[in-house]
Amino acid sequence: MKTNAGSLSTIVAGVLVLITMVIGILIGITALSMVTTLGSVTANHVKEVGVESAMYSGLIIQGNELLSTKGSITIIGAITPEGFTWINKTTQLYMTNSSEPELLLTNVGPVLLDPVQIDAGDQATLTNPVANYLWHWVDAVVTTAQGQKQYSGVIVSLGNGYYLLSVDPNYVVGPLTGTNAYITKDLGIGAWGCEAMYGFISPGNGWETICPSPPGGPITTSVYGGYWPQIEITSVNSTAIELTITFLQGTSFIRVPQYFSLYVLSQGNPGWLNVVCQGQHLLTQIPNPNPPYNPLPAPNNCTFDMAWIHYQYQQGSACYNGGWIWCTLTNSVTYNVIMNLNAQSTGSYYLVMIVTYPPGNPSQWFAWNITGTKLGYPTWLDTPGQPANVLTPP
Repeated sequence: MKTNAGSLSTIVAGVLVLITMVIGILIGITALSMVTTLGSVTANHVKEVGVESAMYSGLIIQGNELLSTKGSITIIGAITPEGFTWINKTTQLYMTNSSEPELLLTNVGPVLLDPVQIDAGDQATLTNPVANYLWHWVDAVVTTAQGQKQYSGVIVSLGNGYYLLSVDPNYVVGPLTGTNAYITKDLGIGAWGCEAMYGFISPGNGWETICPSPPGGPITTSVYGGYWPQIEITSVNSTAIELTITFLQGTSFIRVPQYFSLYVLSQGNPGWLNVVCQGQHLLTQIPNPNPPYNPLPAPNNCTFDMAWIHYQYQQGSACYNGGWIWCTLTNSVTYNVIMNLNAQSTGSYYLVMIVTYPPGNPSQWFAWNITGTKLGYPTWLDTPGQPANVLTPP
């Protein structure tokens, strides 16, 4: 009997242990499921709500980068799949090289950085406030290596950044971010903004600007009348192109244009290319209007003489209009130019032409948007978007 009782006790004990283990496993599975669910909910909350709330604190998040637009913040630490890492760093910009998400603990709240979810399109205006001014003509205060200064021009996209482009004088400033640039005046988008920036003068035929609104039809500026110069592009090799530039019959120039210069601004790796040109009428020196009148070096290696087209009975003829001297081409004038870009010619770039007149007259400039041998007009010079409708009540 004792033996049977002992056996029964052993069996009961074993059953109780088994039941306890099963219950423990079920509790563990339930707890793990809850932790996983809570972790997912927490991550989604940080991602969907935390990012928005962080914006009000001046925090901007994209992928593996955190930018504070309202001064420095303190990164206390980071929670990663490997555990907690103590950082204790005060900064405006924090970047992680990890390919895994990091939950940052900061003095303004938790922030989730997820390198695998970078959406530059949706986050562009959040990541970089300058994106709000793309294609706008603006005045901006920019901090560069040379100090803080005001610049004027149009905001364009070059490579992966935003830059301020000025034409005549030519320069680009950037890349611009929310921490090194501040827009002080927005003059408007496209041709409207360009005209507002360059202003208007009266050459005798009404108030006109030097901004060359894209065709359409003929344009009239303060120093140029007629269609845009016509350009055809042919690839020569991997770094050179041939430009056929034609000023059409009927084109008018105020006074006597002296020369035009060509410049190339890369859109891929931002910067002005050191181009070299060959062709008839290429200039290495230009007139000097000041004593002792010694010739000056040409502005660049792509400067071409234009004075020759104004000789009577050759290509142009002088005429008078309200005291201003204009020349109208009686025949089309063509320049054949071989341009070495010193870069892959299949890339995207802006081609800028500046026509220079005698002192006292503004220059006339044109710009084209070129990809390979395909030519178009820059968005920043046009007025983008669909025309609006005016609706009135019935």
